Amino acid sequence: MNRLRIGLIATFVAWVTVVGLLVAPPVAAHFQVRQGEYELTVGWRVEPAIVGSLNGLDLEIQRHLANNTTVSVLGAENNLTATLKTGPATVLKALVPQDNRPGWYTFDVIPTVAGAYSVHLVGRLNTTIVNVTVDLDPVAQSSDYQFPVSEPSATDLQNSIAQLNAQLATLQGLLTALITLAVVAVLVGAASLAFAIRTLRAMRRTP
Repeated sequence: MNRLRIGLIATFVAWVTVVGLLVAPPVAAHFQVRQGEYELTVGWRVEPAIVGSLNGLDLEIQRHLANNTTVSVLGAENNLTATLKTGPATVLKALVPQDNRPGWYTFDVIPTVAGAYSVHLVGRLNTTIVNVTVDLDPVAQSSDYQFPVSEPSATDLQNSIAQLNAQLATLQGLLTALITLAVVAVLVGAASLAFAIRTLRAMRRTP
């Protein structure tokens, strides 16, 4: 009887664990920052973030109350702005609430360059001023995940274009030199022919 009871309890615990894993949305590689009584959880909406794939910000805002409980913050899209940055490039994005996830906000973006990204959140939550920059997980090259054939990355294409432009510039310089040489040769030939004709006429006139 005890074995049966233990088996039922173990089965129930395993079932609850599996259901929890299926229901709870993953927040791997998200970072928490505090701004006064507000806690912000920030990350990519899809992990890992890959060049050329639709992604976006995954932002949760919770307010810590005096009774040690938290509540989701609604309507923050009206008071906060987000600036996405990678290298010297920046873009201002408007936050929108996520469907069926109260207190979560996002914006859409397709990363086109691999490397480090960050998001700068600015605004006000009630009387709390928000001004914080959070580093996001680096964006990976799509070739790291492509199979069986990997496509060239944007950087590879840019390098190939730069090489082709350099070769084209060299060919254009060579063509210009050849045209110049051909023109000089024609002029020299014409001058030589004119000189020969004059010499021949002069010889005929001489008694």
